[in-house]
Amino acid sequence: GSSSFANQQFPFLFRKDRQSKLSCLHDTAQSTQKLPDLLFWIMSEHAPLRRRKTRLPRVRLTLLAIALGYNFRRLLRPILLPYGNAVRIAAKDRLVYSSIDYQNDSLQGKHGKLSKIYERLADGGKPLLKGPETVIFGKDHTMYVTTEDSRLLSLTDIQEEENDKNGVKKLTAKVTEVVYLGVGHQLGGAFTKDGNTLYVADVVQGLIRVNDFKSKKAKVELVASRVKVDGEWSPITYADDVAVGPKTGIVYFSDASDLKSEREVGKSTWDPVYMSKIDCGRGKGTGRLLQYDPSTDDVVVLADGIFFANGVTVDKDETFVMVSETMQARTLKYYLEGEKKGTIEVMADKFPGFTDGADCTSVNGLCYATLASGIPPIIKFIFSMPHPIDMILRSFVMMTPKSLIPKLVPYGGIVEISPGDSTSCGQMTRLIQDPTGKDISTITGVTVHQEKLYLGSIQNNFIGVYDLN
Repeated sequence: GSSSFANQQFPFLFRKDRQSKLSCLHDTAQSTQKLPDLLFWIMSEHAPLRRRKTRLPRVRLTLLAIALGYNFRRLLRPILLPYGNAVRIAAKDRLVYSSIDYQNDSLQGKHGKLSKIYERLADGGKPLLKGPETVIFGKDHTMYVTTEDSRLLSLTDIQEEENDKNGVKKLTAKVTEVVYLGVGHQLGGAFTKDGNTLYVADVVQGLIRVNDFKSKKAKVELVASRVKVDGEWSPITYADDVAVGPKTGIVYFSDASDLKSEREVGKSTWDPVYMSKIDCGRGKGTGRLLQYDPSTDDVVVLADGIFFANGVTVDKDETFVMVSETMQARTLKYYLEGEKKGTIEVMADKFPGFTDGADCTSVNGLCYATLASGIPPIIKFIFSMPHPIDMILRSFVMMTPKSLIPKLVPYGGIVEISPGDSTSCGQMTRLIQDPTGKDISTITGVTVHQEKLYLGSIQNNFIGVYDLN
């Protein structure tokens, strides 16, 4: 009876020719449900394979090991690599960066150009200013920020305090909650030209907007959570930054990756930084630049294949969009007008850190991109290895427990870029940095306002301000 059962369930054990054995083995291994039955049959005292009490035939043991290994691989891979394997990175897409110049410390407080805005708390008050990614200015020049716990805050009544021990000017502001933005984590934001509507990139929800945000009737709306690609809906899984065209009112925003953000362990807030590290290890360019037209409600993909599409900004004449391509340590330029309309190319590259937030000034046309972190030594080592060694090492990084995954390198930088014209890309004109992160680090957002750079951070509890004059 056991022989008949085994012949029906596991025919590969009874095939004589090798090719037939392997073919049947493959079919059998497809079903993990049969493994318990197979093990039970082999260990049964009535099984024909137990003709000898001391050992099983080698060939059948080998085939059994292959079947078990095949199925264990299928079972363990989703656990060890839930976001898939690392993939091969083409030579043209490998990370190219420059070394940090530690002589350049122009962003440190000792030069008198850096100040910090902290929240001024009343007695017994609870802090609201947590992880302000991006500073947004209203039409009346009121300062707003979004925070890690989904609040839109206003910062008013700014007062000077004593400088800190490093000589950084300390300011304090009254912080007030304006509106709760929903269940996600909001990063970039931008007002429309009339100042009545605020568009926000939410890593969980997608593109959202707030109408009449100053009134009690303020309403948060989900604008876009998916986009049609080749006739099929594609989810917007990691909306990161947003800019509004000053002429057309069209909204440009980034979808950084096809990986979804997860909540922080033991907290109710989300952790976008961890998913960006996983995306770096995977090495797959799935970021996109998207466009939303408020007049038609249409969302379209302008560019794809970007290695973590991060900060987005549009120039004052709306002739191009600049995108921070984080995992390539560079910025891209998407042409909206001219001979190159509809194309994208490298704008400036080989920075000493990973690019993040972006903004362009309406005064002289210069653009700025932040460098959130230096390049970690382990990443430098991995990307110096040839294929497939680098791919194997990146897979190991992706399997590393969250608490042990490489940390951000303490560093703070802003790159000033001359964007070029309608036929040319741009070039870096200045690097403002704190090379060791002594006074400010992990700068993830930049906003140009009245000859100052307002520096947000997903991890800090203050707003940095750098005087350009």
